[in-house]
Amino acid sequence: MGPPLWLKMIRLVIAGIIVYVIYRSLKALFRPSERVSGRASGETPRIEGEDLVKDPCCGTYVPINSSYRATLNGKMLYFCSRECLEKYKRKNS
Repeated sequence: MGPPLWLKMIRLVIAGIIVYVIYRSLKALFRPSERVSGRASGETPRIEGEDLVKDPCCGTYVPINSSYRATLNGKMLYFCSRECLEKYKRKNS
């Protein structure tokens, strides 16, 4: 006769926990690192070492150092492309 049923169930539960822990460890190990940090909604996301700004024309987030800039109505605005900048100027002039 083999081990009692309750002992088999305990072994099954322990094996399941071990498999789950191994799965989570491997998933964390091979997951690509996320560069954009989570922030509250409405705030600009950040990349480590560089700020992102939201293009007012299309809503795309673009690194501030590679954005197209324009001062319109006394306010500095940042755009993802020359096309969005020109489109915004036409729409809001």
